[in-house]
Amino acid sequence: MSLRAQGAIELLIILAMIAAAGLIIYSTSQNKFAESNKALIVSQARATVNDLSSAASEVYSEGVGAKRKVYIVIPEGVSNVSVNNTMINIRLKIEGQISDINTQTSMRLVQGSDFPTTPGGYWVNVVAKNGYVLIGSSNLSIVPQSISVEMTPSNSTSAVVTFTNMGSVPLNVTLSPQWTWNNTVNMSLNTTLNFALNTSGGINSTIYVLVNFTTYQNTTLQAYAGTINVATNSSETAQINVYVNVVGNQLPTGVSYITIDTFKDAGYSSPTTNFTLPYNVTINGSTWYYPGTVNLDIIGPSGSSVKTGSAAVNPDKTFIYNGFNPAGLPAGVYTIMASEEGAGLNASSSFNITACS
Repeated sequence: MSLRAQGAIELLIILAMIAAAGLIIYSTSQNKFAESNKALIVSQARATVNDLSSAASEVYSEGVGAKRKVYIVIPEGVSNVSVNNTMINIRLKIEGQISDINTQTSMRLVQGSDFPTTPGGYWVNVVAKNGYVLIGSSNLSIVPQSISVEMTPSNSTSAVVTFTNMGSVPLNVTLSPQWTWNNTVNMSLNTTLNFALNTSGGINSTIYVLVNFTTYQNTTLQAYAGTINVATNSSETAQINVYVNVVGNQLPTGVSYITIDTFKDAGYSSPTTNFTLPYNVTINGSTWYYPGTVNLDIIGPSGSSVKTGSAAVNPDKTFIYNGFNPAGLPAGVYTIMASEEGAGLNASSSFNITACS
């Protein structure tokens, strides 16, 4: 064998050894990269379930209406994300292997309509409800959340409640009236208490429920209160407050000020009439969610709004509003409807305006 041929063979052997070493290094680095990527995915999933669990515990301990906004990451390789009962679970599929990353909570959890299930970073609302914590937005919209009507004996009236499915899947809803006054003020719904809000192609659907009220000839003149409890197959619950004020057939026609004719001179030739008596009434409340804004709507005897306004909630969870002046309003029963934006808190109270004598 010539020296030239021997040199060529040696060169080929050296190149082969270099290539083999390169393949070993590449294979090792790929394995390490895969392991590092898997560790990152698992870490992201674990951080997400832990952050949501911590926020849920915080708002639940603070009470109904407490709220947090949490940034979470749904990692690559996710095959399923679920919030069910007391568990938050992220199922990962990495290199053909299934791994469940989850955490258990001490309170009941409900998955909202917009809870993310695909890879990416998201801001998610965590809100304390009555007996559970909602993660994401509500699956069911109810408008209004309170019914207030005024009636006379031997009369009837109705109110409309709008239910909207905010998700993209069918939603079963059950209405359970808690009304003990049917012998004096009858309340009935124009639909069955079990019904479904169905969606088509992910489009929200709406059902209008007519709530009918009937009074009898001997119905006592007083205020009646009750609720309509709402439950869904997504484990959400809600409550619609119902107020019926039964008043006499003949209401006073007086006003909340006195009109007095006076004269500027001895000849009684220039009469002056005082038509206003400015007096701002203070409306206040407590145990509201801070920070927030309470919206007020004052409903008159006719059932229509006579004044709207808003007040910021103070750090001690109270609010004060003094922009209501009853001067010039007819006598009768008035209702203050209060609701807080974003917190889902509602309250109402009734009061009388009597005619001056």
